[in-house]
Amino acid sequence: MGRPSAGLSPQIGQLKNHHKCMARDLIANSGIRNVDLARMYNMTESQISIIINSPCFLAYMNELEDRIEDNICEVREDIRLMVPRAAHILRTELYHEPAENQPLSLSERKLRLSTALEVLDRDSGRKKHGESASKHLHFHNHQEVHLDKMSTQDLQRDIFDLISDEEV
Repeated sequence: MGRPSAGLSPQIGQLKNHHKCMARDLIANSGIRNVDLARMYNMTESQISIIINSPCFLAYMNELEDRIEDNICEVREDIRLMVPRAAHILRTELYHEPAENQPLSLSERKLRLSTALEVLDRDSGRKKHGESASKHLHFHNHQEVHLDKMSTQDLQRDIFDLISDEEV
């Protein structure tokens, strides 16, 4: 870190790999304190304070946060684009007879349905970055159901019951 010039507070001149790791730790664990970082990196709290208050560290933190925000927006957009396919899968499973869906095994169909429901669940209610493709379609149930013990007819009946409950 070097000695500070007269009258200036100490700062780091350039970021090293462990400084970048600290930045990632701070972003990943918003409740982390300087004392925790000091313990993790075998430094004193004052050393940590100098590092995290240095202009190059703060600039790196801002850059990381911007990249994270961009990634979040991309993931939201990807989920929004998956919604029509998820709704199609759900409609196909619900409105066709089991004999028509023979190419997929029951476990594959259950996985496909659960994935489609997850996509729809993750998309619903998020209108910050454009209109949600599933604004009129929302399935949300936190009741634990063991699908492996249900027949296809029981599964379809339960899903139809869920749909009719939400329409009321």
